[in-house]
Amino acid sequence: MNLRSATHPLLPVLCVFLLGFILPVRAQNSLQHQKDSLRRAIDSSEGIDKLRTYNRLYYLYMTEIADDRKMDTLLTLFRQTEEEAIRQGNVKMQGMVYGNIIISHINRNEYDKIIENAPAYLDFYIRHEEWRFYYQIHMQLISAYNLKGDYEQAVKEAEKMYARTSERKDKAGMATALYATALTYNLQQRLKEEEESFRECISLLWETSGYDNILTQAYAFLCMSLRTQKRYDEVLQLVPEYEKAIARFEKASGRPQPEAWGNLHVALMNTYIDRREYDKAEVYLARLQDGVNNSISQYELLRAKALIGQAHGDYRTALAAIDSAMTHVRESDFDLNNARKIKMEILARMGRNDEAFGLLDEIIASNDSIKNVEVNTRFDELRTRYEVEKHIAEKERHFYYFMFTLGICLILALLLASVFYYNRVISIKNRKLYERIKKQDKLVDELSKLEHCREPEPLEVPAETAAPADMATDGQYHLVARLREYLLSGDHLLDADMNRDEITSVLSTNRNTLTEAVNAVTGQSPMEYMRAMKIEEARKMLDRHPELTIEAIAFSCGFNIPSTFYRLFRKQYGISPSEYRKLGESQSV
Repeated sequence: MNLRSATHPLLPVLCVFLLGFILPVRAQNSLQHQKDSLRRAIDSSEGIDKLRTYNRLYYLYMTEIADDRKMDTLLTLFRQTEEEAIRQGNVKMQGMVYGNIIISHINRNEYDKIIENAPAYLDFYIRHEEWRFYYQIHMQLISAYNLKGDYEQAVKEAEKMYARTSERKDKAGMATALYATALTYNLQQRLKEEEESFRECISLLWETSGYDNILTQAYAFLCMSLRTQKRYDEVLQLVPEYEKAIARFEKASGRPQPEAWGNLHVALMNTYIDRREYDKAEVYLARLQDGVNNSISQYELLRAKALIGQAHGDYRTALAAIDSAMTHVRESDFDLNNARKIKMEILARMGRNDEAFGLLDEIIASNDSIKNVEVNTRFDELRTRYEVEKHIAEKERHFYYFMFTLGICLILALLLASVFYYNRVISIKNRKLYERIKKQDKLVDELSKLEHCREPEPLEVPAETAAPADMATDGQYHLVARLREYLLSGDHLLDADMNRDEITSVLSTNRNTLTEAVNAVTGQSPMEYMRAMKIEEARKMLDRHPELTIEAIAFSCGFNIPSTFYRLFRKQYGISPSEYRKLGESQSV
């Protein structure tokens, strides 16, 4: 055999193995070589060159801050750079050091460090009028409070930021503060306040320049907020403005902005999916899949592909897509349960009912997991207490102590039995009340359909609130009908500041006439009638918006004090809002 012409079969594998070992080592050695070179350059340089060399050196270490030892070295470099900047009187380089310190803590999820250090840095930026640094770091401070779940403090910081920038009449700063405020409202699911903040932010940013990235992101979040509120037409109306904002961003930056276009296409794709216009949604899904944009969630794309495939009857493609989507979310994510629901529906349509029922069990178990943890914790506490008492009884062996313990156990057992019985009775009562409410809703819907098939009457009044027909005139019916139409139009019903004078002015009547008409038709005062309508609207929102908290629904329906909303809801329906929602969720499973 000619050794020069022959090749050993293991030689390629060995070469690949050696390259895989040598290349990382070479890269590590190259990085260390750069660090050593920069350290030598620091010793031999002066002035601004020395500060820039420090800057390049600590940027190398910022790529390795996951290592605690590298983080310690980085903090030392920051301190040395700060001292050198102070010695040279270079305020801008000193401000850059403070900003990079905050960024390093952000990358390590050290939110307490940010909260501790940021106020002093902000004061420094204010003193030296380094406002761009100020906006960036104040935004990071607000984000740190949000990530810790301290939304109240986050809002306070955003308001403080807005007040400072408003004093300077700095529209860019005011818009940035509003953007931060809106993000906090987003985390709290305060949709109305979130929408208002984003709209005001967008309005200000159109009047300034240099903040096109925040402008396009504000449009993306606004679209999400409108989608959550099921205001799909308004999302589509935003598109021309949104596209102009991206075009302005690209012109100012001098390069394409695939991430901004990707966020717009995601908004349109999901909006058309929500509207069940799957052919249009498929167009934007194709654009997202063809574009190079790493910021778009693979889960988002695969979920959309599954829903579109399901709508077109391509169940195999839909099933493969949703299975792949489930690999891109963590076990604890809400998205995982959403994916399970989609998969369950696909399996059911494919006739694979056993698998669908299996997924249903997983969904129920996941929804109940938090509750189960709480129950198990309580059982553990009771079990521990019992073991302690048992140990004491065995140790002391005292008859009276044993009898006392036995008596306590019997009392606890009776109390538990009483609580169980009481809860069962209340549960049955609440279920009957809920069924009665739903029957009334169904009856109202049927009556409404019948009303459309015949001549309209002056007013449709629920039987339980209507007064005898001979007590009200046609004019009074007509006036109350106009009142109801006005309250249901726009957001008038949900306006907490609405007063009777405004209503009488709109209806071209006076307070006495309105009071007499409402009392004659409904047996209630105008305020009682409007309050009952608000409670009814809140109940409908409990059905339509399971993602909103009860307090958020109360505020959105004009009840500034949640306890008042709870009391009036129970008075009107005989059941609390939380019990009503719980029964609704159990009926929908």
